[in-house]
Amino acid sequence: MSAPITDLDDVDGLLAADRDGLLRAAAMAGAGVRAVSQAQAEGALHRLADLRPRALIVVTGADSVARGAADLIVATIASRIDVPVVVSPLLPGWIGPLDVVVIVGDDAGDPALGDAAMRALRRRAELVAVVPIEGPLMDAIGDQPIGDLSPRLVVDPRFSFCRFVAALTAVCTALTAVRLTPAPPDLSDVADRLDDEAAADHPDHESFHNQAKMLALRIAGRTVAWSGDTAGAVVLAAHAASVSFTVAGTVAQTVSEPALVARLRSGGPATAPAADDLFYDPDFDPPRENAFRGILFTTAARAWSAEHRLGGFGDVDVVAEQVIGAGSTLMPGPATGDPPADAPADLTAYLVLALRAELAAVFVRLMGEAA
Repeated sequence: MSAPITDLDDVDGLLAADRDGLLRAAAMAGAGVRAVSQAQAEGALHRLADLRPRALIVVTGADSVARGAADLIVATIASRIDVPVVVSPLLPGWIGPLDVVVIVGDDAGDPALGDAAMRALRRRAELVAVVPIEGPLMDAIGDQPIGDLSPRLVVDPRFSFCRFVAALTAVCTALTAVRLTPAPPDLSDVADRLDDEAAADHPDHESFHNQAKMLALRIAGRTVAWSGDTAGAVVLAAHAASVSFTVAGTVAQTVSEPALVARLRSGGPATAPAADDLFYDPDFDPPRENAFRGILFTTAARAWSAEHRLGGFGDVDVVAEQVIGAGSTLMPGPATGDPPADAPADLTAYLVLALRAELAAVFVRLMGEAA
């Protein structure tokens, strides 16, 4: 029987196992964000420029990826924009001409999205579509003018998170008559950063220098609890848990940092970390004594504090975005202080980590198929 974990640095084996093109699909996150940026530059949302809406309503239907993206916008932008942001699977009944409705998802046949589009337009609300405009949805919209952020690239729906976040960010920034301070990062810059991350996590790069492969080795064959040190990071953790299940079939949970600490403490006193998984060989090494792994997402600016809080536990990893070209994650000392939690500027870091988690899930999937 083959070992369940194979050499991630066997590039030919990985590529041969990737029969569905998952690595390429995940790596297109930057292209998806850039397409949103291009639509933004072409004036796709010009109808929103002078509006001061009563509410911004995001309808996600049954799409859990869209719901996660909307939750991240709520965590990072909602408290800093002068318009209420409402996230719902269905269009609320109080919608009227003073509202902006955004339908988000990958399934144009989702009846919740078609109903939301039809009722929003009937009640003369402004509509923005972050959904493929085809089939029943095209019939619901007809020839009425809308904000069109429908996807320009066909991508596996499991990897739409970054594009959805970018589209919702574009809608918020398009409301130029509404105060939003501080402003979110420029989407073209975010796209460049995601392309850099995808390039750094290319299967050609060895595990020692590949953050996605390192994360895959941490979680493969383990019970994983994903967590974060802020509300936005917990949303990111939920997306990582979801994509690791839908892509790699691994069962994971999402917990708050206090719950993660409680779980770590329940396993006994803090111990020194076990041998690094990069050197673990299931053919020669004994079975792992502890199959549990905690992953805490944070940003580089808060990573030092997170390491300080969790450094006594050997079965948890603090994961922050990495500056491309640097040898390790930047961890400022305590003198710098932690920045405000979940600022709009954190969106870049969160999307980089989302892409890394998606690529890690693909690597775990491919390790199993290559075995």
